[in-house]
Amino acid sequence: MRLVYVTEGVPNRDPERGDGSSLIPYGVLGALPDDVEVTLLTYTGDVPVPPEVAARCADVQLLRPRDPRLALLRSLVSRAHPGAEAVCTPEARAAVARLSADADVTLVHGPHVTPLVHAVRGPVVLQAVDPWSMRLGMEVELATGLRRRFRARKARQALVAERALPQRVRLLTVGQRDAERWSALLGRPVRAVPNGTETPAGPRVRVPGPPTVCFVGSLHYEPNIESATVLVREVAPQVWEQAPGTRFLLAGRQPTPAVLALAEDRVEVRPNVPSMADVFAESDVAVFPDRHGLGIRNSVTEALAAGLPVVATAAGAREQPPHPLLRVAGSEGELVRLVREALTGQAAGPGPATPAEPVRTWRTVAEEYLEECRASLSQVDR
Repeated sequence: MRLVYVTEGVPNRDPERGDGSSLIPYGVLGALPDDVEVTLLTYTGDVPVPPEVAARCADVQLLRPRDPRLALLRSLVSRAHPGAEAVCTPEARAAVARLSADADVTLVHGPHVTPLVHAVRGPVVLQAVDPWSMRLGMEVELATGLRRRFRARKARQALVAERALPQRVRLLTVGQRDAERWSALLGRPVRAVPNGTETPAGPRVRVPGPPTVCFVGSLHYEPNIESATVLVREVAPQVWEQAPGTRFLLAGRQPTPAVLALAEDRVEVRPNVPSMADVFAESDVAVFPDRHGLGIRNSVTEALAAGLPVVATAAGAREQPPHPLLRVAGSEGELVRLVREALTGQAAGPGPATPAEPVRTWRTVAEEYLEECRASLSQVDR
């Protein structure tokens, strides 16, 4: 199969400048079988093309995005979001048309490059991740004033654009609930393809240290900023009433000033962690007091895969299957109680090894993408 893979940015796992949108294609590329010949079409940015990505692809073509300031100005008078204005340039449309004409199928990945499906010649699959109309709809709840009105208008415009996607495009999301909701909004089929997780190297062993609660995720993402603030300002004081020596560890990429300001004697903010396995080894429980979010929370999946107990709200545990280490709280009071229970009896020294549960691998994910690519080919054959 000759596959053109269009991504919003260079596939990578950089601990500082990577994100969910770059992690997924990185995982998929590494798991695709050898008989898939990949041409990667992506954009220049802060992260260079990793050697392993370049080696996996038959060809890598880099496009230059618009200046963010120009993209923002264009978005004020267009229906597109600034992110889409940055990447959906005339050069990008021409490159997509040219490369897709010589390919068997084109896989477009990410909400910002979604408009490029109109330029694809031949079979096409779109992984929207978080459909932008739904993502902006969620962010409306987190904004006020002019920003709230701007996001609400952009959410409506995004839905109009999504409803105009060609019927030949096979649509994917990461989360099952998102797929069902988007399918209802668009009146057409949408399939969920959840992300994969790296298989842990071995059982998690608790390293010496104080009782520790961790929260992990991208610390510049608004729902995560909200969750980190709730954890430190509302949950932590109630935990300290019974366990004053408990440390709270916030770990993730690109923490905003608001997140950095949460640091204090018993709260550590650890930016751009190269390995979350080290954070999990220092922790007794991972806590996700989320109030907003779309898709599946990768951080919850990773913590469970590492053998770390997790306490989460229903929003934080969204779409997670039942797991012996996962406890879901129905209220803040119950969340605090479950955190206290998870910390009870934890010694300061090394704990026993916790066996990791089987995980959904990237090889499984890659095969599901290929199923959709083959189905797209069969549509054309019919």
